[in-house]
Amino acid sequence: MAGTVSVSKGVFAFKRQRQSKSKNGPRVSTLDYWSQALEWGEEGEAFKELTYRNYTRCWTIASDILQELQDNIHSRVFQSLITYIDRAGRKLTSLTVAPDLPSSLVHSLASVPTACLVTGVNMPDRDATFDSLVGLLRASVTPHVARLQSKECSTLRAAMYKMISQLIGGGGWATLEDDEEEEVVMAGPKVKRRQCTMAVLSVWYREQLSTGEEDPGHTKSPIKATQSPRKRAYPSSPRKKPFPGSPSKLSRSPVKRALSGSPSKTERDPQEVEGSPRKKIKSSIISQLPERSSKPPLVVILEDLESFHPRVLSDLVLICSEYRQAVPIVLVFGVATTPDKVHQSLSHNASACLAMEVFRAEPSTHYLTRVIEKVLMSTKLPFHLGGRPFKLLLDIFLYNDLSVENFIKGLKVCMMEHFMGHASSVLCCPAANRPALLRNVTSAQLDLVRKLPSFKTFVEAAPPKEQVALLLDDSHTKEVILSLLDKVDVWYARFCVLVKVVNALTNRIPGAPLGRQVREVLAVCLSRPLVDTEEFQEAEKGVRNMAREELLTVLQNVLDVLKEHHGEDKVLSELLNEVSLLMGRLSSMDQLTQTEEEEEEEEASADGSGGAAVTLGPSDRFRLREKLLEMAKKKPKKSSKYESLRSEVVHFLSDTFTSHLQPPTSQPLHEVLFFHSSQAVKRQLVGLPRPALTTALANPHHYLQCKCCQLEEPSSLVTSLPDLSVAYKLHLECGRLINLYDWLQAFVSVVGQEDEEDESSARSKKIDEKLQARFVLAVSELQFLGFIKPTKRKTDHVARLTWGAC
Repeated sequence: MAGTVSVSKGVFAFKRQRQSKSKNGPRVSTLDYWSQALEWGEEGEAFKELTYRNYTRCWTIASDILQELQDNIHSRVFQSLITYIDRAGRKLTSLTVAPDLPSSLVHSLASVPTACLVTGVNMPDRDATFDSLVGLLRASVTPHVARLQSKECSTLRAAMYKMISQLIGGGGWATLEDDEEEEVVMAGPKVKRRQCTMAVLSVWYREQLSTGEEDPGHTKSPIKATQSPRKRAYPSSPRKKPFPGSPSKLSRSPVKRALSGSPSKTERDPQEVEGSPRKKIKSSIISQLPERSSKPPLVVILEDLESFHPRVLSDLVLICSEYRQAVPIVLVFGVATTPDKVHQSLSHNASACLAMEVFRAEPSTHYLTRVIEKVLMSTKLPFHLGGRPFKLLLDIFLYNDLSVENFIKGLKVCMMEHFMGHASSVLCCPAANRPALLRNVTSAQLDLVRKLPSFKTFVEAAPPKEQVALLLDDSHTKEVILSLLDKVDVWYARFCVLVKVVNALTNRIPGAPLGRQVREVLAVCLSRPLVDTEEFQEAEKGVRNMAREELLTVLQNVLDVLKEHHGEDKVLSELLNEVSLLMGRLSSMDQLTQTEEEEEEEEASADGSGGAAVTLGPSDRFRLREKLLEMAKKKPKKSSKYESLRSEVVHFLSDTFTSHLQPPTSQPLHEVLFFHSSQAVKRQLVGLPRPALTTALANPHHYLQCKCCQLEEPSSLVTSLPDLSVAYKLHLECGRLINLYDWLQAFVSVVGQEDEEDESSARSKKIDEKLQARFVLAVSELQFLGFIKPTKRKTDHVARLTWGAC
């Protein structure tokens, strides 16, 4: 530090040296944190590694499916949105290149093209959506994209600074390369704050446009295309890496920066950074996008339009409208509610300057339906969710956050709990790997599978000779286990198809007792037998009251589902043939044939002639009523052919659901492939603040894991406990009202007094001010946490708000 001694006083900052990771050091993997809850005897470590491998294999399968869904989820709306932006950018560029256009054409292009992307309310996956949009824009339309958020644009000056610095700087990202890793950091703005004006932006764009016209074969960004010949001739020349945001870079004007060449070698486009959205977009989507124009527009994305200040938003739109002939700017508004919110946030003058087109993104509920169908109801994934965990994850999604990302994280937690908490999960792997795995299982390890409740039930239902073989013969037991697991796979594939059949059959019923989505039917079928539920009985009544046209439409939907999934399953093939026959009988039959109609007309005419021949007096109407009632009782009601056929259809489908739509707990060895424990997941996904708070105050060692706070009994008091914990435990011993002086004396006796003194001397002794201050702080914290409150009944007392110990 002697080198920092100076005559004048000053502050010296020393940059901490970057500590590189040692290559020879121990490498920590996820397997080191894998729980040791498995009970596989002496070979526990080997089977611990097997369960971890099964977990990674299952999660890899699920993540691949999820990645494909994420790539295609917004492909349709993004395709139309990017086409609109490209078309609008070409029109604006034509106005920019040729400013001497007729006045009529100028007036037609006077409005700022705006795309309003309606994302929906409560969409926490908004960031991933806009990341994908930015990646597609930079890949196909323009490299100049600016993203503005309301928290960074509280004033117009801040909004202009963020917008222009991102447009001129190409996003403001840089990459610092080290020997072992690459770190992506924000490079900061490329221009000074006072230089962020629309005049500077227009000059910069004019220079970029002229440079792009000189080089007709260029395909890169305009910034990168303006490198000097010397830099292009020596691309690998050594160059010192400037620190992002250095004064030398900030002192240069945007026009000089544009003409001097591309940014430093350490700066990269965000599309090229590892983990960027562009790498997550499928090549098929990019190939359908329009080719990038040689004169790209400038795209400004306002992610959360509702949170922007109306004055800032209106001024920004008016400024962009004034410079529409010099700078081709296309606006993209991210709206969560309705497109009317745009006109409510803007003034009349600003709203008149926009030519807006609305695009609606797919809601997160539709995305969740695809995730459930492709992941949870897939035969590729050997791991499945039971009724309670699935209902828990579904409730968290629907009633808490509407985030598919959080739903996927919950699914991952369930998968980890299943593989770490059950010894039989070592058999939860693809069917091709089970024979080799069972071949290496010992007798002691096989007994753990025999102890499963579902396998015990299967053994008890078998004949006596079969029971002896299952309990004593290991080779025979392994063969039976392998066949049972294969049967569970076939059963679950059929189960998922029948769940879709039930949804196609009942989603059009008024009131939708079983719901209108597949996830609602799946939650019911995973929990209990479908036919025994009240919801299915109500749905069955609705099917019995359908007309012939409605029933034909419903059966056609069922037939489409069966044609798509019947495959090699004999049960589904038979069901497909039977439904086809029933539909043929329904379509070729009328409710009343012509002969039946003629018979009814003759009976009606005969009854009418008989009634006309009888002369009735004033009181004979009562006898006529009794006679008609007797005739109605004696005459049986004839059911039409359609009603009998409809009843046949309902009985057939009900019998099929009774046989094949039983919950997973009815299958042997369901514990191997299905996860049923919801309590373990609930503790991690659903926050319980009050139990956690009381546990932390009563037993700080539970969270601090320090030896000084370790207690032999939960109710004991130790001097080394935190002051808040001591005050909390003392207040549990009091009643409704707590005397502050007595509370203080008890606190001091626990925390402050070390010498043994009698009670009288302790009371007469003056209390230390530091201990009193610590007590006041602890009491204030308890009041803030809601355990006590002041009371007007006694000035030196406080009222207790909770009852009972921890």
